[in-house]
Amino acid sequence: MKPVLFQLGPFPISSFGLFLLLAFLIGISMVRRRAATLGIDPAEMLDVGLYMIIGGIVGGRLGFVVTNLKTFAQNPGSVITIWRDSGLTFYGAVVGGLVVAFVYATRRRISLGALLDLIAPALAVGYAVAMIGALLHGLFNGKPTGLPWAVDMFFEKRHPTQLYLLVAALGIYLVLRSLAARPHAPGYLFITFLFLHAVARGVVEIFVETQPVFGSVTAMQLVCAVVALVALTGMSILGKRRPAAGTGPAMGDGAPGA
Repeated sequence: MKPVLFQLGPFPISSFGLFLLLAFLIGISMVRRRAATLGIDPAEMLDVGLYMIIGGIVGGRLGFVVTNLKTFAQNPGSVITIWRDSGLTFYGAVVGGLVVAFVYATRRRISLGALLDLIAPALAVGYAVAMIGALLHGLFNGKPTGLPWAVDMFFEKRHPTQLYLLVAALGIYLVLRSLAARPHAPGYLFITFLFLHAVARGVVEIFVETQPVFGSVTAMQLVCAVVALVALTGMSILGKRRPAAGTGPAMGDGAPGA
């Protein structure tokens, strides 16, 4: 573990923050390569991507504050010191990014679903990269285990839950790549990403050291169950719609190295 990689003046640069930045850069690069499929100038997509990142950080931070109200009530000033605790919630970040995407799609009069499909594979890859930082920082810590692939954390062997999530995210990316090569209704890729991520996160939560809130079920598993159910319903609805013109193989052109 190395939560703080180095100091930049009075600010500690966290390993999670650095890899989160790298995840953003990779995600924006992937989306820019495919922006032309929606008639969007790649330079414009850079601006949109940055606004979505800001929206995601604000939403993710708000979600973290809401879920840790007691802690922040004791020290309200720590709400803005994100560089110290790296406190973000994934679904809060998704909501924040969605708000920006909705505003942009409405103003440009383009399909919100198609825009989200453009972003979905980049989200999966970015999440995988961010999990490297989570491992270094000590987030989503696993339960003690004697398995051969356990990692040393807090002076004992633990499940490398961050690596479980990394592998799951890369698997989700491959699924999205496969689906992108086929005709699909706008929004289907993004909804599929939400479903697969919720399932993966809920399963990995079994190995995360956290307090249950209902029997052996944790708060994150309850959230994932709701997201998975909503996403599955959306997949069922979108799966019955006729694919939009232009969806298909071109959607996979923005993969790294493609």
